[in-house]
Amino acid sequence: MKLGTVTAAAAALGSSQPTITRELSRLEAHIGFTLFERRLQRLVPTARALKLFEEVQASFIGLDRINDFVGRLREASEEVLTVASLPALAQTILPEAVARLCEEHPHLTLQISSVDPRNQTSVSGYNFDIGLVEDTYTNRDAEAEILWVFQLVAVMNADHPLAQYESLCPQDFQGVNFISLGQHDPYRLIIERLFDNEEVSRKLFLSARSASTVCELVLKNLGVSIINPLTALSYEDKGLVLKPFLPMQDFVVSHIRPINRPAVASSKALLKHLKVICAEIEQGLIVRKLAHKS
Repeated sequence: MKLGTVTAAAAALGSSQPTITRELSRLEAHIGFTLFERRLQRLVPTARALKLFEEVQASFIGLDRINDFVGRLREASEEVLTVASLPALAQTILPEAVARLCEEHPHLTLQISSVDPRNQTSVSGYNFDIGLVEDTYTNRDAEAEILWVFQLVAVMNADHPLAQYESLCPQDFQGVNFISLGQHDPYRLIIERLFDNEEVSRKLFLSARSASTVCELVLKNLGVSIINPLTALSYEDKGLVLKPFLPMQDFVVSHIRPINRPAVASSKALLKHLKVICAEIEQGLIVRKLAHKS
């Protein structure tokens, strides 16, 4: 399929043309359909052969990934730590925690994936040692623990009228363009319920799945929003304005560890750094009156 002729294939495999021809015939007899047709002294693959070749290539890609992973395990002088994290946390608290961890363990191998670890199950297989998620989490196959509890903050462009307020409450958003989080985001549901209870009507014309996208839209002065303080802080240098939102709404950061997966020693060290970083961020929010001491 790759080289175009039986002769070239035989040379590449260090075999002979008759041997390759014989093996092709045996394969066709085994699978029950023709793979090649002879046209003008050349073998032309059939439509079925092309589809089969795609599947074979996909299988080899999987094998290559396994071989690559085995190689990384072989080369790692210490253990391998795999972290699955929601993007909002992978882009905020995780990088600094990893940097501090690598200072202590310079030969540690880490693998980080920005996926929701809650989408993995004991059936599909937990492919992480530590998972970072928003909100609380309950599953019989995994241990979950709250890492830190922050409060949601209101965000707006510096030119927005609400930027002049010291703090904001639901009534301040009456008739204001509001950028919502994704339809199924748990914190959107909390905010929606709060405004409904207060009978406050906002102009809801725009939503985005990630808090990062919400911040970008807010910076374009398309509206205001209420999001987690971690993502909001990462956009402050770009001009995003953060304000306390009352009544306070908790933003929970939790970590997950699969019960049946062997524990990795460095995971405890990573969690320690994450807690320290969260405490540092919380203290900064308190100093700037964007949070309250618990």
